[in-house]
Amino acid sequence: MNTLRARLMILLATVLCALTGLSLVAYLTGAREEDRLETAFAEELAFLADLPAQRARLRQIDFDADNFLLTKREDWLLRRRAAVEDYRRWHAALGERLHHAAQTDEWRDVGGAFEDYVAAQDAVLDRARAGGMTHAETLRLALAKDAVDAIVERMSRVGSLGYQRLDEQRRAARRATLATFALVLAIGLLGAAAVSLATARIIVSPILKLRDQAADWSLGRPWPGGTDALPAELGQLTATIRAMADKLNEQYQREHQANLLKSQLVSGVSHEFNNALAVIHAAQALLRENEPSAAAAPWHDMLAANVRALSALATNLLNLGRIESGKFAVETSAVDLAPLLKSALDRLAIIAKRKKLAVALEIAADLPPVSADPDALALVVANLLTNAFKYTHEGGAVTLGAARRADGRVEVFVRDTGIGVAPEDRQKIFGGYYRTERGKREAKGFGVGLALSRMILEAHGAALALDSEVGRGSRFSFALDQFSPVAPSAVARR
Repeated sequence: MNTLRARLMILLATVLCALTGLSLVAYLTGAREEDRLETAFAEELAFLADLPAQRARLRQIDFDADNFLLTKREDWLLRRRAAVEDYRRWHAALGERLHHAAQTDEWRDVGGAFEDYVAAQDAVLDRARAGGMTHAETLRLALAKDAVDAIVERMSRVGSLGYQRLDEQRRAARRATLATFALVLAIGLLGAAAVSLATARIIVSPILKLRDQAADWSLGRPWPGGTDALPAELGQLTATIRAMADKLNEQYQREHQANLLKSQLVSGVSHEFNNALAVIHAAQALLRENEPSAAAAPWHDMLAANVRALSALATNLLNLGRIESGKFAVETSAVDLAPLLKSALDRLAIIAKRKKLAVALEIAADLPPVSADPDALALVVANLLTNAFKYTHEGGAVTLGAARRADGRVEVFVRDTGIGVAPEDRQKIFGGYYRTERGKREAKGFGVGLALSRMILEAHGAALALDSEVGRGSRFSFALDQFSPVAPSAVARR
């Protein structure tokens, strides 16, 4: 039963059973109170329906007595006696329907008042039969209705008490219904809270724990934590993620070893390539000294330019291998940008001359020295200039410049009118060993210059930015901090 489904089913079944039971209790309570109200209302209605007839019987007794007083006929006395018995029988029957104490007491008082009234009336009638009453006194007694009205009023009071009892029962039923509803609502809220807490404990807490494990994990490390205390589903999920992490670690180790081998191979090949180029460059210098003729000069320049280009490629590959292996470091110091930029432009001017490019150097006056490694910075500028020369068509323009920004940093930029870079390629060209399809058609290379420049600048705390439009050219730029003699530093870049 250690599964999420089983736990939640048990919890929900328990809560539903409790709510169903309480709802049934609420329904039965309400139905019982409703039945009680209906019964009481029917009884009270029947009682009130018989009250007019009982008043009529009382009036009939008084009417028979008045007729006897006025006519002295004995048959009126017989009718009166029958009416009195009828009234008493119905009074007893109606009294049996009453269950409320106040009504029962009042109805008993009505019976007592009636018996007093009958006794007083009997005395008057006996005097009338004996001839002991004058005609005027007889008329006065016949017209006197105070006793009858008092009894009728007391009957009405019994009816009012019935209405009060019904109202009390209605209020009691309402209170019972509200109390039951409040109980059901409270149990429902407690059930919802229990479901929420259980859900948080059963599902959310393990998922949050799994999230924390994922946040703590990194490539090359085993997946943390176990699955013993987890529900079956989350245990299976954790096991699946652990298996995936193990596969990623295996792939990471293979790629790491391959990258190390590649870096070692690139460094070795680049080193040997550089040595061979050094020999070629020395031979070319000797050849220029031995054959200084004007006819051979273009060939010497072409040979020197290609040797420089190949040397730059080899240097880039060698430095990239050093960065990837963690053996490349930058030593920052105060660097004056004007001579560094001019020197880089002079070294590569022969490439621009061959393509008949218009080259400009724009350096703002009074530039402050920047904090950088001069050799590494010269390599970055050389790479950016080389790219600009390679991908700018014959007759185009390349501008190298530096200016102070509003935030106090110094920006270095290389602007060209070359082929430009499409938006979808802008991030890829900074990754290394990547060249666009159009770039491959325009010039040869390995696609490592921009990646190397980006890494070197990141070691300086700077970022290489690109603003480009296909067919209209590109502008590469980066910003360096002004030199502060307080905190020189050496930064290793992996």
